[in-house]
Amino acid sequence: GEYDDILEWPFQGEITVELLNQLEDRNHHKHVTPFNNKTPDKHTNRKKKVDTNGWGLPQFIPHTDLGLNSSTNTQYLMNDTLYFRVSVKVHSKTKPWLAGVI
Repeated sequence: GEYDDILEWPFQGEITVELLNQLEDRNHHKHVTPFNNKTPDKHTNRKKKVDTNGWGLPQFIPHTDLGLNSSTNTQYLMNDTLYFRVSVKVHSKTKPWLAGVI
């Protein structure tokens, strides 16, 4: 992207994806993906071209879990709409101003 030149490569940190519960501000469905020394280089290095092969979870949440669940007071799909929150936490060794959540 436009600011890739100021980022540190290979990427080190974690990406959090949350599917938000539309009934209350808790019980969100959350997954954290760490990017560290164990992550294959092809997933942490700067992309020079568009790659549509993807990487991550083959199934983030089953479709059956999207509707109303009164026992957990969750409903992720409401009025044909899903809301996601994505946060990126950078672990920078050479650029301390990048540390934290972007």
